[in-house]
Amino acid sequence: MRKILFCNIAWMKNYRGINEEDKPINGGKWVEENNKAHEEYNFDPINIIGEDDMYCLGFVETKSTNRKDSNQLHIEKINNSNLISSEESVDDVLVIWCAKSDYSDFTSIVGWYNNATVFRNYNTMKFENGYEQYYNIYAKAKDCVLLPVNLRARRTLWYVPRTGKKNSPSYGFGQSNVWFANDSSKNII
Repeated sequence: MRKILFCNIAWMKNYRGINEEDKPINGGKWVEENNKAHEEYNFDPINIIGEDDMYCLGFVETKSTNRKDSNQLHIEKINNSNLISSEESVDDVLVIWCAKSDYSDFTSIVGWYNNATVFRNYNTMKFENGYEQYYNIYAKAKDCVLLPVNLRARRTLWYVPRTGKKNSPSYGFGQSNVWFANDSSKNII
């Protein structure tokens, strides 16, 4: 069975940094108050020293139960894997990035990373200009696809379910920003 992880992030057009034409929306209280989102560079390929390929560093917020410490991403739930809690990452995961725009009433797929590595804890990449980028997922840029904004609005193609609302399905995103789509009995994919 394919290892799949859905990640809910703030909506942006390009995910190549925040600017006047591309500001994060629907990313939660912290994004709203700070006009900043760690996922702002999720589709901005970078060169990692010592690597021949370009990479995309992806960020998804893991919820905090005490409002100051971030929880670990429970990578052992990806495909009900046999990972133990001491393992720090899982490879070959299809990560599907999802967000809600300001002009639609549903969450849609905005893009994906194929053959991604998903980390249990946040990592930090430090750049020469002093910027630090947090990430908990990465993939080769050639395996990363960002859908054009006009295609994301097509509900029949890119709709992502959410639980907890009247007449909503029993699968999909709940309150967490991650959805481990690993229950094959529901035939969701």
